[in-house]
Amino acid sequence: MELVKSKVNPQHRHVAMLVYPDCLLIDAIGPMEVFNFANCALQLMGRISLAESVYTLSIVAEQSGSVKTSSGVSLVADRGYEDANDDIDTLMVAGATHQAYLDAATQDAKLRDWLIQMMPKVRRMVSICTGALILAEAGLLNGRKATTHWLYCDQLALQHKSIRVEPDKIFVRDGNMYSSGGVTAGIDLALNLVEEDWGWEVAANVARGMLIFMRRPGGQSQFSSYVFNEAKTRKDFRELQAWIISNPHRDLGVEQLAERMSMSPRNFSRLFCQEIGVTPAKFVEGIRMEAARNMMLQTDLPMEAIAVQCGFGSAEQMRRTFQRLLKTTPQEHRSLFKMAG
Repeated sequence: MELVKSKVNPQHRHVAMLVYPDCLLIDAIGPMEVFNFANCALQLMGRISLAESVYTLSIVAEQSGSVKTSSGVSLVADRGYEDANDDIDTLMVAGATHQAYLDAATQDAKLRDWLIQMMPKVRRMVSICTGALILAEAGLLNGRKATTHWLYCDQLALQHKSIRVEPDKIFVRDGNMYSSGGVTAGIDLALNLVEEDWGWEVAANVARGMLIFMRRPGGQSQFSSYVFNEAKTRKDFRELQAWIISNPHRDLGVEQLAERMSMSPRNFSRLFCQEIGVTPAKFVEGIRMEAARNMMLQTDLPMEAIAVQCGFGSAEQMRRTFQRLLKTTPQEHRSLFKMAG
């Protein structure tokens, strides 16, 4: 589908967030604050006057008034979505965490019809987290690439077989349709939209103002190897994980780790798999790759130095690990994702 041009002044954009009962509060507010900070950044940079703004923000719902989110905190919709038809530049759809709330939104025929009607009118349509399932139910993601919260990617792929689901991406763009992964990935996507509109320098100032990483690019994973593999019950294993994360350059073989835990290698390996769900070797490999990815994006060190500091025996060993786990080379990864500037 061709990119639809906005009917509004390109220097002033209306960003609307669609909410509904029991949607996720951070899905709605997080991305909107990025655009709010963009207004402030442009003012401080002297690109616009202090009296001006380039983004007008609004909340839309079935009708104007209070909408209670899943956290119990209510948002106030500026207007009902049927009264918000002609001036929206970027339309965003919040997600929900509970299946019952999500089902209620996806099965709302009136809401689906409005989204279908709005698709050709807006410059960008965006789903935050599980908002992708609402767009999918309206048929707006058919034949497109998309992502959603990693817990719901299988459901999205199973229910909508024409959608090319990319389960571990932070965000995905396909034409003028954008989708983001779980929860805070909506903030990363909003930063990307600001960068599209105003360039890297403005987006970087927004990130600094919000005290967030300038960006986890869309192609990076929604989850790091250690966040979702924390020891289930044992504090000593969680402490060991933290030590490994801080010391990827050390000798992290099973024998050495077992000795640190005062266990036999066999018993240590058994308990590690039981607590964390992967072998010690696989966990260590993931941590080293994560450390190498961060170092190559944040420094200009040569690959050989990065490999040594992250515990790989050589740059060639690091290259083989990247090729096997990420289907790319360290050089390709750096060139694709290294921050501008």
